[in-house]
Amino acid sequence: MMKSKLLPLIVVLVVAVAPMAFSSATAAHEFYLDSSHVDLVHILAPPPVPGSPAGKADLQAVLDAQRTRTPAEVASAQVDAQISVFRFADVMGPGFKPENLPFATTFFAHVVADGRHPIDIVKAYFNRPRPFVADLEVKPIVHEPANASYPSGHATFAYVAAIILADMVPEKSAAIFDRAARFSHNRVVAGVHYPTDVEAGRICGSVIDDVLLNDPNFMVDFIKARSEVRHALGLNERPIGTASIGMNQTAGLK
Repeated sequence: MMKSKLLPLIVVLVVAVAPMAFSSATAAHEFYLDSSHVDLVHILAPPPVPGSPAGKADLQAVLDAQRTRTPAEVASAQVDAQISVFRFADVMGPGFKPENLPFATTFFAHVVADGRHPIDIVKAYFNRPRPFVADLEVKPIVHEPANASYPSGHATFAYVAAIILADMVPEKSAAIFDRAARFSHNRVVAGVHYPTDVEAGRICGSVIDDVLLNDPNFMVDFIKARSEVRHALGLNERPIGTASIGMNQTAGLK
């Protein structure tokens, strides 16, 4: 059954976790990213129209994930509700923890905060109701976000983080991107996003990182964070025999 009322739009992406969150507690502050340089509204295709074949397929995918989700998938989706770069610790290694990475922890917090404003804007523009608002048959297993659905902020975070982590540690890039995909898909499993929200988040993350990786201020801190991460993982300070974006763009900055 379709609900008769659409979700009131709240254009603040709230994830009440620390230290990595799209926090609504303070006004937006840009650390590296000039949000005027990230025009996601004109990059993303609109989400499927409700009731259209594509819209029905999108909703059915959520219902199918709900019907088939296992206890292990439920648990995974629930812990991945936390937006934190340390959700990647299971593929990065045991040294990837906040106490070993004081600079990198702050660095990633700034990166995530920078992503907040462009995502707020594009969510407000498309104003897509969440699956559990569009259809009462959808039963979320995590906190029900009060903002719009498209694109997924969690998926955006996952790919922003994955691209940066893979550039820091290319030796683990395949596992990092697999983890980002699982983190993102867990939002469908959880009943709070459609697959097209997740795909749009992947695109948003890629666009945001493209801007970040061309910013000199970002790259100076990226070098410091990369060195700290690699040391914590017991790796050489710089990847050997790789075409790291960070290495190529920052040769003259150090």
